[in-house]
Amino acid sequence: MTRRAPRIPRSSAPPADPDPPAAGRYAPAVKAGLIATTERVQEMHHAIANKTFDVLQAVPLIAVPARLVQGAHDTIVDSVYAAVRHGGAALLSAAGVAEAMRDAARPPRRGEQALRSAVNGVFGDRLQAQTDPLAVTMGLHAGGEPLALSAEALASLHPRVALFIHGLACDEHSWQRPHAAWGGERGDYGVLLAQEFGLSAIYLRYNSGLAVDDNARQLAALLARLTDAAPQVHELTLIGHSMGGLLARGACEQVAASGAPWLQRVASVICLGTPHRGAPLESLGHLAAAALRLSDVTRPLARIADTRSRGIKDLRRGLRGHAGGRVPLRLVSGSLAGRGGGAALAGAMLGDGLVMPGSAHDAALEGDIERVALRGIGHMALLNHPQVHAHLRRWLAPAAAR
Repeated sequence: MTRRAPRIPRSSAPPADPDPPAAGRYAPAVKAGLIATTERVQEMHHAIANKTFDVLQAVPLIAVPARLVQGAHDTIVDSVYAAVRHGGAALLSAAGVAEAMRDAARPPRRGEQALRSAVNGVFGDRLQAQTDPLAVTMGLHAGGEPLALSAEALASLHPRVALFIHGLACDEHSWQRPHAAWGGERGDYGVLLAQEFGLSAIYLRYNSGLAVDDNARQLAALLARLTDAAPQVHELTLIGHSMGGLLARGACEQVAASGAPWLQRVASVICLGTPHRGAPLESLGHLAAAALRLSDVTRPLARIADTRSRGIKDLRRGLRGHAGGRVPLRLVSGSLAGRGGGAALAGAMLGDGLVMPGSAHDAALEGDIERVALRGIGHMALLNHPQVHAHLRRWLAPAAAR
């Protein structure tokens, strides 16, 4: 019996526009065309695939396995098409501000920068290869402004500095997300620690679509320039969220053998929800792409899946097998599970929603390491939560106050 292709919701046609398309108004039309075209291709895909599966299901010995494979196939295909529709539509919705973002004479507004950072997370390696103006350049920021690596600009830095490194598809503003645990206020760790301990808080912005090793190499060079230009800085703490922790560790490991002077000033590397042993979501993405390549019908979709950035692909393995860079490590994991019955099992299965506890803690790492598990805190909440702040205060308090 021929299996009917799944019904795909029709998108309503946009109302007619009596005015000629002005600059920045092509995106909605392209968006509507993308959605409609994707839906038609999806229907054709199912129609072609169903013919093959109908033949296989007519063979008694393989009928049941064929039905199972078809179910998995349809689920993956529908998920991929949905991702293409929604992801492409979101990018095209943002196209109206893209030209403004390319204006080198005007710094991007906060919303524009957030969009640029998200696009860099997904396609950043291609943007850089094409020397696209939207490609993010690594740099330091403080007080909401770029921080030049000159003796004059860095003269105000205190002897103790905390460098905050964001994760995939984010920017330095991600540390300022309001959270209900703070009563709706913005509990920026850097601002709080600066007030409490008189240290300087600075923030890294980088292209998270590049390979982790490449970003770590850039970070190591940047830290060398920072410490050369600011000899008064004698204690440096690197605090990374998610991918940011991989960069912090990677930068330290890359210069460990050479004994770079800046590494001697690193008091500790603090990793919040960092996938040291990889993230399951990217592992699933890798498997899905591999499965799609098995069939001539789905192979074009594998090429779509493979367009994700090198930075995302690197999250599949994390820094598995790396030694730790000879610096003290403080590893924090979050968990969506609370403290009720079955919390331990739920935490082990869900982790913080993106990273599992075993990956965030990486039991294979040795040396001066402290591991902290926090319950009821998801991956993004690690950026801004009183429980995390309490541990940061403990680790960054001056030695005399500990």
